[in-house]
Amino acid sequence: MLFAIASVSAHAAPPVATSTTSASVTTGAPAPAPPASRSLIVTSQDFSSLLADDCDHFHTRNTTSFPAASRSQEQQDIALQGIDVLKIHSSEQGGILVRGWDKPTARLTVCKEAVGFTQQQTQRTLGAINISSRNGEVSASGPSIDESQAWWVHMILRVPRGAGLEVTSANGGIAIRNMNGHITARAKNGGISIEKTSGQIDASTINGPISLKLGQDQSSSVEARIADAGEIFCRICRAENYSANHKLVRIGSATPSIRLTTTSAPIVIDQVR
Repeated sequence: MLFAIASVSAHAAPPVATSTTSASVTTGAPAPAPPASRSLIVTSQDFSSLLADDCDHFHTRNTTSFPAASRSQEQQDIALQGIDVLKIHSSEQGGILVRGWDKPTARLTVCKEAVGFTQQQTQRTLGAINISSRNGEVSASGPSIDESQAWWVHMILRVPRGAGLEVTSANGGIAIRNMNGHITARAKNGGISIEKTSGQIDASTINGPISLKLGQDQSSSVEARIADAGEIFCRICRAENYSANHKLVRIGSATPSIRLTTTSAPIVIDQVR
């Protein structure tokens, strides 16, 4: 629901009609040969407040002027034995959804998407995207993103509720649901959404909003801070919870177990209704 991401635009040109393909189905006319310059306009919006365990229901939309697109998904189990903190790093473009469950294992679903001028090109790009999972660290890498091609990797991760997590995103959103472990979340150009999650949480963004929804019976102490522009909207706060300049909110008298920090975007604190 919360985060929207816009990527860099290349040389301006009139947008062309788009066609979409999955791993095996293609629609639309064959793509024309690429001109000397073509606009690249990408918008991604994440609605991960909805329950999603597969790529078709992840509710992330990518809109681009490229005439061809390909998608695929894969799933793998992640070994947790001997791992105190599971580290998840998104690609340059892509979001991360983490949901806690009662199983002792971790399962990763990877949603890949590539766009370009021809179907053959997008299939090659998909094949060049690599997902690495080693020693408790998961990351995505792939070819360069430029005016001729772009790609995304969105990760859906199911982990034990009490697992320790370190989640970082360069240009996409992070959503965390139903966890109670020690969690660190960092986003550079995207938002962070946290719901029905307790434990020790340290979440910060450089250029994106933060949403925190506490459970009805949750009594976590919270500290929310904005460094520059932006506002804190707390629907469960009283006037005494705010600092004089409204750049700081504290809920509860104990040492904060949830810390939220952003630079120039809003922070919204509410309860699940």
